[in-house]
Amino acid sequence: MDTQFMRDSHHERATPTPWEWPLAAGEVLRIEPAPVPRWIDVAAGRVWLTPTRADDRAVDHWLAAGERLALPAGSAWVAEAWPSARVALHQAAPGGRA
Repeated sequence: MDTQFMRDSHHERATPTPWEWPLAAGEVLRIEPAPVPRWIDVAAGRVWLTPTRADDRAVDHWLAAGERLALPAGSAWVAEAWPSARVALHQAAPGGRA
């Protein structure tokens, strides 16, 4: 599983974009599996992410504003804000078209 952190080139934005959503202090978000690779961007705050797996090989990740994490196809995740955050979940267009 590719869990490489990537540094995003944008600075924190003051106004959320339509595909971003806030996470309140301690709020948990379940990211259901999808058949395509995705990535999660942190626009503000800090987020704890861990994949949900049946085995004990889950690895926790901490992301701060401006960081992103690749989420492999078919993977499910749990995200929690620490203390609060604004995140966006992206996926490639069907058929690999941008």
